[in-house]
Amino acid sequence: MAEVEEGLGDPEQKEEEQRWEERTLSLLQDSKIDQELSGAKEAKKLGKKHKVKWMKRPMTMPQAIVEFVDEDLRENAIRYLSNYLVEKREEDPDNYHRAGFLVFNSCATMSVLLQEIVGFYVKMVNETLNVRSIKRLANVLTLFQSVAANGETRQKFVDSCVPNFLVPLILFENKIEVFDNIRAIALSVIGILCQGREPSIIRWAIESDMVEVCRAIVETGSELTKVIAMHILEAILQDGFGISYVCNPICDHLLKGLIETWDKQVNLLAVDQDLSPRLLFHIIRCYIILCKHDRGYVIVMNSLPNALTNGSFHEVTEEFPVIRNLMHQLLLNVGKIVEHPILRDPVQVHIVKGNMLKSGLCICDPVPTDVMVPKLITNEQIPFYHLLLNVTNSNFD
Repeated sequence: MAEVEEGLGDPEQKEEEQRWEERTLSLLQDSKIDQELSGAKEAKKLGKKHKVKWMKRPMTMPQAIVEFVDEDLRENAIRYLSNYLVEKREEDPDNYHRAGFLVFNSCATMSVLLQEIVGFYVKMVNETLNVRSIKRLANVLTLFQSVAANGETRQKFVDSCVPNFLVPLILFENKIEVFDNIRAIALSVIGILCQGREPSIIRWAIESDMVEVCRAIVETGSELTKVIAMHILEAILQDGFGISYVCNPICDHLLKGLIETWDKQVNLLAVDQDLSPRLLFHIIRCYIILCKHDRGYVIVMNSLPNALTNGSFHEVTEEFPVIRNLMHQLLLNVGKIVEHPILRDPVQVHIVKGNMLKSGLCICDPVPTDVMVPKLITNEQIPFYHLLLNVTNSNFD
Protein backbone atom coordinates (compact mmCIF):
# COMPACT_ATOMS: atom_id res chain seq x y z
CA MET A 1 0.00 0.00 0.00
CA ALA A 2 2.92 2.33 0.73
CA GLU A 3 4.19 1.76 -2.82
CA VAL A 4 0.78 2.62 -4.22
CA GLU A 5 0.56 5.85 -2.23
CA GLU A 6 4.08 6.79 -3.32
CA GLY A 7 3.17 6.24 -6.94
CA LEU A 8 -0.01 8.29 -6.74
CA GLY A 9 1.27 11.24 -4.77
CA ASP A 10 -0.60 13.81 -2.69
CA PRO A 11 -4.06 14.64 -4.09
CA GLU A 12 -3.48 18.30 -3.22
CA GLN A 13 -0.31 18.37 -5.29
CA LYS A 14 -0.63 20.84 -8.16
CA GLU A 15 -1.69 19.03 -11.36
CA GLU A 16 -0.73 19.91 -14.86
CA GLU A 17 -3.42 21.60 -16.90
CA GLN A 18 -5.42 18.94 -18.74
CA ARG A 19 -6.12 19.03 -22.44
CA TRP A 20 -9.87 18.93 -22.17
CA GLU A 21 -10.47 18.55 -25.89
CA GLU A 22 -8.31 15.45 -25.89
CA ARG A 23 -10.29 14.14 -22.93
CA THR A 24 -13.68 14.81 -24.56
CA LEU A 25 -13.48 14.68 -28.35
CA SER A 26 -10.98 11.91 -29.00
CA LEU A 27 -13.50 9.14 -28.31
CA LEU A 28 -16.14 10.56 -30.64
CA GLN A 29 -16.31 9.21 -34.16
CA ASP A 30 -15.38 11.62 -36.95
CA SER A 31 -13.87 13.95 -34.35
CA LYS A 32 -10.54 14.12 -36.19
CA ILE A 33 -11.97 16.79 -38.47
CA ASP A 34 -12.91 18.85 -35.39
CA GLN A 35 -9.37 18.74 -34.11
CA GLU A 36 -7.99 19.66 -37.53
CA LEU A 37 -10.34 22.62 -37.92
CA SER A 38 -9.58 23.81 -34.40
CA GLY A 39 -5.86 23.18 -34.72
CA ALA A 40 -5.60 25.28 -37.86
CA LYS A 41 -6.97 28.29 -35.99
CA GLU A 42 -5.09 27.69 -32.73
CA ALA A 43 -1.79 27.31 -34.58
CA LYS A 44 -2.07 30.91 -35.73
CA LYS A 45 -2.58 32.18 -32.18
CA LEU A 46 -0.67 29.91 -29.83
CA GLY A 47 1.56 27.71 -31.91
CA LYS A 48 1.88 23.95 -31.52
CA LYS A 49 0.90 22.51 -28.15
CA HIS A 50 2.89 19.80 -26.45
CA LYS A 51 1.13 16.63 -25.41
CA VAL A 52 0.75 16.28 -21.67
CA LYS A 53 2.37 13.21 -20.15
CA TRP A 54 0.45 11.90 -17.18
CA MET A 55 1.74 8.62 -15.89
CA LYS A 56 5.06 8.33 -14.10
CA ARG A 57 4.75 4.95 -12.37
CA PRO A 58 2.65 2.05 -13.69
CA MET A 59 0.10 0.30 -11.48
CA THR A 60 -2.38 -2.46 -12.29
CA MET A 61 -5.95 -1.35 -12.94
CA PRO A 62 -7.59 -3.93 -10.64
CA GLN A 63 -5.54 -2.68 -7.73
CA ALA A 64 -6.64 0.92 -8.39
CA ILE A 65 -10.29 -0.09 -8.73
CA VAL A 66 -10.22 -1.98 -5.42
CA GLU A 67 -9.03 1.19 -3.70
CA PHE A 68 -12.20 3.04 -4.79
CA VAL A 69 -13.98 1.50 -1.80
CA ASP A 70 -11.59 3.11 0.70
CA GLU A 71 -12.56 6.77 1.14
CA ASP A 72 -9.03 7.71 2.15
CA LEU A 73 -7.56 6.26 -1.06
CA ARG A 74 -10.47 6.88 -3.42
CA GLU A 75 -9.57 10.31 -4.76
CA ASN A 76 -6.00 9.31 -5.58
CA ALA A 77 -7.03 5.99 -7.13
CA ILE A 78 -9.73 7.56 -9.34
CA ARG A 79 -7.37 10.32 -10.42
CA TYR A 80 -4.59 7.89 -11.22
CA LEU A 81 -6.77 5.51 -13.25
CA SER A 82 -8.43 8.39 -15.08
CA ASN A 83 -5.12 9.95 -16.10
CA TYR A 84 -3.78 6.54 -17.10
CA LEU A 85 -6.78 6.00 -19.41
CA VAL A 86 -6.38 9.41 -21.04
CA GLU A 87 -2.69 8.78 -21.69
CA LYS A 88 -2.92 5.19 -22.89
CA ARG A 89 -6.27 5.32 -24.72
CA GLU A 90 -4.86 5.55 -28.25
CA GLU A 91 -1.71 3.49 -27.89
CA ASP A 92 -3.38 0.67 -25.92
CA PRO A 93 -7.08 0.50 -26.90
CA ASP A 94 -7.51 -3.09 -25.70
CA ASN A 95 -6.49 -2.17 -22.17
CA TYR A 96 -8.75 0.89 -22.35
CA HIS A 97 -11.80 -1.24 -23.15
CA ARG A 98 -10.75 -3.70 -20.46
CA ALA A 99 -10.81 -0.84 -17.97
CA GLY A 100 -14.42 -0.03 -18.90
CA PHE A 101 -15.41 -3.66 -18.36
CA LEU A 102 -13.65 -3.84 -14.99
CA VAL A 103 -15.09 -0.54 -13.75
CA PHE A 104 -18.65 -1.56 -14.57
CA ASN A 105 -18.51 -5.17 -13.38
CA SER A 106 -16.34 -4.93 -10.28
CA CYS A 107 -18.16 -5.07 -6.96
CA ALA A 108 -19.64 -1.74 -5.75
CA THR A 109 -17.52 0.36 -8.13
CA MET A 110 -20.43 1.94 -10.02
CA SER A 111 -22.17 2.67 -6.72
CA VAL A 112 -19.06 4.43 -5.45
CA LEU A 113 -18.78 6.51 -8.62
CA LEU A 114 -22.47 7.38 -8.46
CA GLN A 115 -21.93 8.43 -4.86
CA GLU A 116 -19.26 10.83 -6.10
CA ILE A 117 -21.80 12.44 -8.45
CA VAL A 118 -24.44 12.74 -5.73
CA GLY A 119 -21.86 14.29 -3.39
CA PHE A 120 -21.06 16.78 -6.15
CA TYR A 121 -24.78 17.62 -6.38
CA VAL A 122 -24.70 18.59 -2.71
CA LYS A 123 -21.84 21.00 -3.35
CA MET A 124 -23.73 22.43 -6.33
CA VAL A 125 -26.75 23.17 -4.14
CA ASN A 126 -24.66 24.51 -1.24
CA GLU A 127 -22.51 26.57 -3.62
CA THR A 128 -19.33 25.08 -2.16
CA LEU A 129 -17.76 23.97 -5.42
CA ASN A 130 -14.05 24.52 -5.92
CA VAL A 131 -11.49 23.62 -8.56
CA ARG A 132 -10.38 20.50 -6.69
CA SER A 133 -13.90 19.04 -6.48
CA ILE A 134 -14.50 19.85 -10.14
CA LYS A 135 -11.34 18.06 -11.25
CA ARG A 136 -12.21 15.12 -9.00
CA LEU A 137 -15.56 14.72 -10.74
CA ALA A 138 -13.90 15.13 -14.14
CA ASN A 139 -11.85 12.03 -13.32
CA VAL A 140 -15.01 10.13 -12.40
CA LEU A 141 -16.62 11.09 -15.71
CA THR A 142 -13.51 9.95 -17.57
CA LEU A 143 -14.09 6.47 -16.13
CA PHE A 144 -17.70 6.66 -17.36
CA GLN A 145 -16.30 7.37 -20.83
CA SER A 146 -14.48 4.04 -20.80
CA VAL A 147 -17.66 2.24 -19.72
CA ALA A 148 -19.66 3.94 -22.49
CA ALA A 149 -17.01 3.06 -25.09
CA ASN A 150 -17.05 -0.66 -24.23
CA GLY A 151 -19.49 -2.64 -26.39
CA GLU A 152 -20.09 -5.16 -23.60
CA THR A 153 -21.09 -2.57 -21.01
CA ARG A 154 -22.67 0.21 -23.09
CA GLN A 155 -26.24 -1.08 -23.06
CA LYS A 156 -26.04 -2.16 -19.41
CA PHE A 157 -24.71 1.28 -18.55
CA VAL A 158 -27.78 2.88 -20.16
CA ASP A 159 -30.14 0.37 -18.51
CA SER A 160 -28.68 1.29 -15.11
CA CYS A 161 -29.85 4.90 -15.69
CA VAL A 162 -26.50 6.21 -14.46
CA PRO A 163 -26.07 8.40 -17.59
CA ASN A 164 -29.29 10.20 -16.66
CA PHE A 165 -27.50 11.55 -13.59
CA LEU A 166 -25.26 13.53 -15.96
CA VAL A 167 -28.05 15.77 -17.26
CA PRO A 168 -28.07 18.11 -14.20
CA LEU A 169 -24.30 18.47 -14.57
CA ILE A 170 -24.71 19.44 -18.22
CA LEU A 171 -27.41 22.04 -17.58
CA PHE A 172 -26.01 23.47 -14.34
CA GLU A 173 -24.47 26.94 -14.60
CA ASN A 174 -21.50 27.95 -12.50
CA LYS A 175 -19.12 30.92 -12.59
CA ILE A 176 -16.01 28.79 -12.04
CA GLU A 177 -14.38 28.67 -15.47
CA VAL A 178 -13.12 25.11 -15.17
CA PHE A 179 -16.67 23.86 -14.51
CA ASP A 180 -17.34 24.04 -18.23
CA ASN A 181 -14.97 21.09 -18.58
CA ILE A 182 -17.36 19.02 -16.45
CA ARG A 183 -20.15 19.87 -18.87
CA ALA A 184 -17.95 18.90 -21.83
CA ILE A 185 -16.94 15.52 -20.40
CA ALA A 186 -20.51 14.70 -19.32
CA LEU A 187 -21.70 15.51 -22.84
CA SER A 188 -18.96 13.36 -24.34
CA VAL A 189 -20.21 10.36 -22.30
CA ILE A 190 -23.63 10.81 -23.95
CA GLY A 191 -21.93 11.27 -27.31
CA ILE A 192 -19.93 8.06 -26.94
CA LEU A 193 -23.12 6.18 -26.10
CA CYS A 194 -24.99 7.57 -29.12
CA GLN A 195 -22.27 7.41 -31.74
CA GLY A 196 -22.82 3.68 -32.38
CA ARG A 197 -26.39 4.56 -33.39
CA GLU A 198 -27.76 1.50 -31.68
CA PRO A 199 -31.57 1.80 -31.88
CA SER A 200 -32.17 1.12 -28.18
CA ILE A 201 -29.65 3.76 -27.10
CA ILE A 202 -30.95 6.35 -29.57
CA ARG A 203 -34.44 5.69 -28.24
CA TRP A 204 -33.14 6.15 -24.68
CA ALA A 205 -31.50 9.46 -25.69
CA ILE A 206 -34.76 10.73 -27.19
CA GLU A 207 -36.84 9.60 -24.22
CA SER A 208 -34.31 11.30 -21.91
CA ASP A 209 -34.86 14.57 -23.84
CA MET A 210 -31.26 14.74 -25.04
CA VAL A 211 -32.33 16.64 -28.17
CA GLU A 212 -33.56 19.54 -26.06
CA VAL A 213 -30.55 19.30 -23.74
CA CYS A 214 -28.16 19.55 -26.70
CA ARG A 215 -30.16 22.39 -28.23
CA ALA A 216 -29.81 24.34 -24.98
CA ILE A 217 -26.06 23.76 -24.98
CA VAL A 218 -25.70 24.89 -28.60
CA GLU A 219 -27.63 27.99 -27.61
CA THR A 220 -25.62 28.97 -24.52
CA GLY A 221 -22.59 26.69 -24.10
CA SER A 222 -18.92 27.18 -24.83
CA GLU A 223 -17.41 26.44 -28.23
CA LEU A 224 -16.24 22.99 -27.15
CA THR A 225 -19.54 21.96 -25.57
CA LYS A 226 -21.45 23.19 -28.62
CA VAL A 227 -19.36 20.97 -30.89
CA ILE A 228 -19.90 17.91 -28.68
CA ALA A 229 -23.65 18.62 -28.52
CA MET A 230 -23.73 18.78 -32.32
CA HIS A 231 -22.06 15.35 -32.44
CA ILE A 232 -24.92 13.97 -30.34
CA LEU A 233 -27.57 15.64 -32.50
CA GLU A 234 -25.95 14.24 -35.64
CA ALA A 235 -25.98 10.72 -34.19
CA ILE A 236 -29.67 11.03 -33.29
CA LEU A 237 -30.65 12.47 -36.69
CA GLN A 238 -28.69 9.79 -38.56
CA ASP A 239 -30.87 7.13 -36.95
CA GLY A 240 -34.13 6.36 -38.75
CA PHE A 241 -36.22 6.53 -35.60
CA GLY A 242 -34.39 9.64 -34.39
CA ILE A 243 -34.96 11.75 -37.50
CA SER A 244 -38.57 10.55 -37.78
CA TYR A 245 -39.21 11.57 -34.19
CA VAL A 246 -37.62 15.00 -34.54
CA CYS A 247 -39.44 15.70 -37.83
CA ASN A 248 -42.81 14.41 -36.59
CA PRO A 249 -45.42 17.23 -36.57
CA ILE A 250 -46.35 16.17 -33.03
CA CYS A 251 -42.83 17.17 -31.93
CA ASP A 252 -42.84 20.34 -34.00
CA HIS A 253 -41.26 22.32 -31.15
CA LEU A 254 -38.11 20.17 -31.34
CA LEU A 255 -37.46 20.73 -35.03
CA LYS A 256 -38.33 24.42 -34.99
CA GLY A 257 -36.23 24.91 -31.86
CA LEU A 258 -33.21 23.32 -33.54
CA ILE A 259 -33.67 25.35 -36.72
CA GLU A 260 -33.93 28.62 -34.76
CA THR A 261 -30.87 27.80 -32.67
CA TRP A 262 -28.78 26.87 -35.70
CA ASP A 263 -29.91 30.02 -37.48
CA LYS A 264 -28.64 32.14 -34.57
CA GLN A 265 -25.33 30.31 -34.51
CA VAL A 266 -24.81 30.66 -38.27
CA ASN A 267 -25.46 34.40 -38.08
CA LEU A 268 -22.97 34.72 -35.20
CA LEU A 269 -20.37 32.72 -37.11
CA ALA A 270 -20.90 34.86 -40.19
CA VAL A 271 -19.88 37.91 -38.15
CA ASP A 272 -16.80 36.23 -36.65
CA GLN A 273 -15.66 33.44 -38.96
CA ASP A 274 -12.67 32.65 -36.74
CA LEU A 275 -15.00 31.81 -33.86
CA SER A 276 -15.59 28.15 -34.72
CA PRO A 277 -15.24 26.67 -38.21
CA ARG A 278 -15.96 23.22 -36.79
CA LEU A 279 -19.29 24.35 -35.33
CA LEU A 280 -20.26 25.63 -38.78
CA PHE A 281 -19.15 22.29 -40.22
CA HIS A 282 -21.49 20.33 -37.92
CA ILE A 283 -24.44 22.68 -38.40
CA ILE A 284 -24.20 22.27 -42.17
CA ARG A 285 -24.00 18.49 -41.75
CA CYS A 286 -27.16 18.51 -39.67
CA TYR A 287 -28.96 20.54 -42.33
CA ILE A 288 -27.89 17.96 -44.92
CA ILE A 289 -29.09 15.06 -42.76
CA LEU A 290 -32.47 16.72 -42.23
CA CYS A 291 -32.85 17.00 -46.02
CA LYS A 292 -33.11 13.20 -46.14
CA HIS A 293 -36.53 13.44 -44.48
CA ASP A 294 -39.41 14.90 -46.50
CA ARG A 295 -40.62 17.28 -43.80
CA GLY A 296 -37.09 18.09 -42.71
CA TYR A 297 -36.23 19.00 -46.31
CA VAL A 298 -39.13 21.43 -46.56
CA ILE A 299 -38.23 23.09 -43.25
CA VAL A 300 -34.56 23.46 -44.21
CA MET A 301 -35.38 24.77 -47.69
CA ASN A 302 -37.73 27.41 -46.29
CA SER A 303 -35.61 28.51 -43.35
CA LEU A 304 -31.99 28.22 -44.49
CA PRO A 305 -30.05 31.21 -43.09
CA ASN A 306 -29.25 33.88 -45.67
CA ALA A 307 -25.63 33.85 -44.51
CA LEU A 308 -25.21 30.40 -46.10
CA THR A 309 -26.48 31.58 -49.49
CA ASN A 310 -25.10 35.11 -49.90
CA GLY A 311 -21.37 34.35 -49.79
CA SER A 312 -20.84 35.47 -46.19
CA PHE A 313 -18.65 32.44 -45.54
CA HIS A 314 -16.43 32.90 -48.58
CA GLU A 315 -13.26 33.27 -46.49
CA VAL A 316 -13.83 30.21 -44.31
CA THR A 317 -14.83 28.05 -47.30
CA GLU A 318 -11.67 29.09 -49.11
CA GLU A 319 -9.58 28.19 -46.06
CA PHE A 320 -11.34 24.89 -45.36
CA PRO A 321 -12.26 22.93 -48.51
CA VAL A 322 -14.15 20.34 -46.44
CA ILE A 323 -16.60 23.07 -45.35
CA ARG A 324 -16.85 24.36 -48.92
CA ASN A 325 -17.76 20.89 -50.18
CA LEU A 326 -20.46 20.51 -47.54
CA MET A 327 -21.80 23.98 -48.31
CA HIS A 328 -22.14 23.14 -52.00
CA GLN A 329 -23.82 19.85 -51.20
CA LEU A 330 -26.36 21.59 -48.95
CA LEU A 331 -27.11 24.30 -51.50
CA LEU A 332 -27.55 21.71 -54.24
CA ASN A 333 -29.91 19.76 -52.01
CA VAL A 334 -32.20 22.72 -51.41
CA GLY A 335 -31.87 24.27 -54.88
CA LYS A 336 -30.21 27.50 -53.72
CA ILE A 337 -27.76 29.51 -55.87
CA VAL A 338 -24.76 31.09 -54.26
CA GLU A 339 -23.88 34.68 -55.07
CA HIS A 340 -20.12 34.79 -55.55
CA PRO A 341 -18.14 38.04 -55.56
CA ILE A 342 -15.39 36.68 -57.82
CA LEU A 343 -16.11 36.46 -61.55
CA ARG A 344 -15.22 33.13 -63.14
CA ASP A 345 -15.10 32.16 -66.80
CA PRO A 346 -18.61 32.26 -68.31
CA VAL A 347 -20.23 29.02 -69.45
CA GLN A 348 -23.40 28.37 -71.37
CA VAL A 349 -26.32 26.74 -69.53
CA HIS A 350 -29.77 25.86 -70.83
CA ILE A 351 -32.91 26.19 -68.70
CA VAL A 352 -36.32 24.76 -69.47
CA LYS A 353 -38.99 27.23 -68.45
CA GLY A 354 -42.49 26.08 -69.26
CA ASN A 355 -42.32 24.67 -72.79
CA MET A 356 -39.53 27.02 -73.89
CA LEU A 357 -35.84 26.19 -73.84
CA LYS A 358 -33.87 29.29 -72.94
CA SER A 359 -30.19 29.96 -72.71
CA GLY A 360 -28.15 32.26 -70.52
CA LEU A 361 -24.76 32.90 -69.05
CA CYS A 362 -23.76 31.61 -65.64
CA ILE A 363 -20.58 31.55 -63.68
CA CYS A 364 -19.47 28.10 -62.43
CA ASP A 365 -17.30 27.81 -59.40
CA PRO A 366 -14.99 24.78 -59.58
CA VAL A 367 -15.99 22.22 -56.95
CA PRO A 368 -13.87 19.13 -56.14
CA THR A 369 -16.84 16.87 -56.83
CA ASP A 370 -18.61 15.55 -59.89
CA VAL A 371 -20.99 18.52 -60.05
CA MET A 372 -20.81 22.19 -60.96
CA VAL A 373 -22.66 24.84 -59.01
CA PRO A 374 -24.11 27.60 -61.26
CA LYS A 375 -23.69 31.21 -60.15
CA LEU A 376 -25.90 33.91 -61.65
CA ILE A 377 -24.12 36.82 -63.31
CA THR A 378 -25.00 40.18 -61.77
CA ASN A 379 -26.51 43.04 -63.76
CA GLU A 380 -23.18 44.85 -63.73
CA GLN A 381 -21.47 41.89 -65.36
CA ILE A 382 -24.02 41.40 -68.18
CA PRO A 383 -22.65 44.17 -70.51
CA PHE A 384 -19.35 42.32 -70.73
CA TYR A 385 -21.11 39.34 -72.26
CA HIS A 386 -24.08 40.93 -74.04
CA LEU A 387 -22.72 40.09 -77.47
CA LEU A 388 -22.34 36.40 -76.70
CA LEU A 389 -25.69 36.38 -74.93
CA ASN A 390 -27.44 37.90 -77.99
CA VAL A 391 -25.86 35.37 -80.29
CA THR A 392 -26.87 32.40 -78.16
CA ASN A 393 -30.41 33.69 -77.59
CA SER A 394 -30.95 34.14 -81.35
CA ASN A 395 -30.47 30.41 -81.77
CA PHE A 396 -33.55 29.71 -79.63
CA ASP A 397 -35.97 32.38 -80.94
